[in-house]
Amino acid sequence: MKILYKVWRFIKAPIYVRLVHIQNPLKLKIVSALLAWGIILSLVVAIFNEWLIGLLGIDLGEHAIETFLEKYSVISLFFMAAVLAPIVEETLFRGPLIWFRNNKYFKYILYLSILLFAGVHLSNFEMTKQIYYVAPLLVLPQLILGAFLSYVRVTLGLRWSICLHATYNAILVSPVLLYKLLKIPLE
Repeated sequence: MKILYKVWRFIKAPIYVRLVHIQNPLKLKIVSALLAWGIILSLVVAIFNEWLIGLLGIDLGEHAIETFLEKYSVISLFFMAAVLAPIVEETLFRGPLIWFRNNKYFKYILYLSILLFAGVHLSNFEMTKQIYYVAPLLVLPQLILGAFLSYVRVTLGLRWSICLHATYNAILVSPVLLYKLLKIPLE
């Protein structure tokens, strides 16, 4: 819980301060704690979203992962989700934060990077009028993860945010890919 408080304090008043004095084992502990919290919070949000969307009778349409499962091999999908996407997304959304570290608008740039990161993940859904109503809930896991990744990026460095992102994606995508590998239907 202590790490969540630190992230919360950071998000409320972000400043660019690297924790250069800490060793890699402590960095790994921070990243591992945020990974665990990210997975837990994402699952809680997913369960809530599933319940609410069912209650409201909203059809989300086909998710992007379904299309990818049809087009690509398990190895390709794992590479894209656990290696390529984290490197590209972290470089694109959190890499440039260093350019604004001494800027009075750093806070707003950081918030924008989190919102853009979440917004890009809306493309995983078929954009209908109904989707727009629940869009903030659908990307809430990415908003939370974006905050965690931003904290790690600023305090520990880009390499550590890429590692957190890659591990998070690998954990979440692995069960789906295992089902595909074993030819078990997802529905």
